[in-house]
Amino acid sequence: MKAYQVVEFGKDLVCNSVQDPTPGSTEVVVDVVACGLCHSDVHFHEGHVSLGGNAKLPVSAVGMHLPTALGHEIFGRISAFGSEAGLGTNDIGKPVIVYPWIGCGECAACRAERDNECAMPKSIGLQLSGGHGEKVVVRESKYLMSAHGLDENYAGIFACSGLTAYSALKKLSRRDGYIGIIGAGGLGLMALSIEKGLRPDSQVVVFDIDTSKLEVAQKEYGVERVVDSRDTAAVGRTKAETGGLIGVVDFVGSQQTLDLGLDLLRNGGTYVNVGLFGASLQLPLPLLAARQLSILGSFTGAPAELRELIEHARAGRIRPIPTTVTPIADLNESLAELRAGKVTGRIIHRHAS
Repeated sequence: MKAYQVVEFGKDLVCNSVQDPTPGSTEVVVDVVACGLCHSDVHFHEGHVSLGGNAKLPVSAVGMHLPTALGHEIFGRISAFGSEAGLGTNDIGKPVIVYPWIGCGECAACRAERDNECAMPKSIGLQLSGGHGEKVVVRESKYLMSAHGLDENYAGIFACSGLTAYSALKKLSRRDGYIGIIGAGGLGLMALSIEKGLRPDSQVVVFDIDTSKLEVAQKEYGVERVVDSRDTAAVGRTKAETGGLIGVVDFVGSQQTLDLGLDLLRNGGTYVNVGLFGASLQLPLPLLAARQLSILGSFTGAPAELRELIEHARAGRIRPIPTTVTPIADLNESLAELRAGKVTGRIIHRHAS
C-alpha cells in the first residue's frame, strides 16, 4: 500500500510503498477512503508541541517515531479482521468512522472506556500509523463507529474536530449567559455548529484575528456576536455589554488567547483550553478563589461521546462546516496552507479508489 509519511520532522511528506497490514486476532484493517487534516497534524509534523515560552515537548517523548503516517480523522471501509475481532463476512465493506484515541487497554481509564485519558496512549495517527496511509489497523472493533447515512467525505472529521468540540462544550456546565469560542478555524466553527445545533437559544461570542472567518461564523451560523480579538476596544465593549462570559472554550491555546479568555470570564465562569499553540498559566490563587473560576483542559473525547455526536449528526442536528475535498497527493500543500492560517473549516484528503 501507499503511505504519505513523515520521514524527517518539518520536511515534505514522502509517498512510500509499505507492506499491507495483516490483522492480529482482535484487530481490524480499514481501507481509508478519506481523512481530514487537523491542526494537531501540523504540530506532529513539526515534531513538537509548544509548552509556552521556549519550552517544547518533542512528539518522540509521547511515542511518535519516524517514519510514520499522520492522519486521525478517518472514514473508511472494513477490509479484513482477525479471528477474535467479533466480526463476520457481512461486515466486509461496511462504512466506519475510526475512533483514533485508543489507550493502553489496561489502565483504569481504558477499562472505563475513557481512552482519551490514558497516560500510555496508542493513538492512530500519532503513536500508530494513521489515515495518510491507504490502510489502518484498529486494535478492536469497538473503536469502529458505524458511518451509515453519513457523507463519506465529511464523516471522518467527527473523530477529532467534531469530538473535540463536542467534549469541550460539555465541560461548560452553565449557559445562563454568553459563552465564548476563541478561534474560528475548523474546531471553532465545528463547536459553533454543535452549540447552535443542540442549543439553539445559546448566546455565543466568537473571537478570531481573521475577519473572513468571523464573517463565516456570523453569516452561516447566526452567531450573536463576532469580535476581532486584536481590537481591544471591541473586546472591552463585549465584556461590558455582556457582563462577562459564563464560559469560554479556547481552541487556540496561545498566551494571548489564554489572557483574553480569563479576562472575559465573569465570576463563577469556566475556561476550557483545547488549543496547543503553547502558553503558560500564572494566576494568583486568592484571585482564583475569590472569582470562583474553573479552569479545565480538554483533549479529544471518549468513545461514548463520539457515538453520541454521530447520532446527533445522523439526525441532522449539526450543520456541516465548510470543507475542501482534495486528493491525498496534495498533502504537503495542504499542510503549508493550514500552517499559514489560510484554511477556513477543514481540508479532507481522499485516497484513490
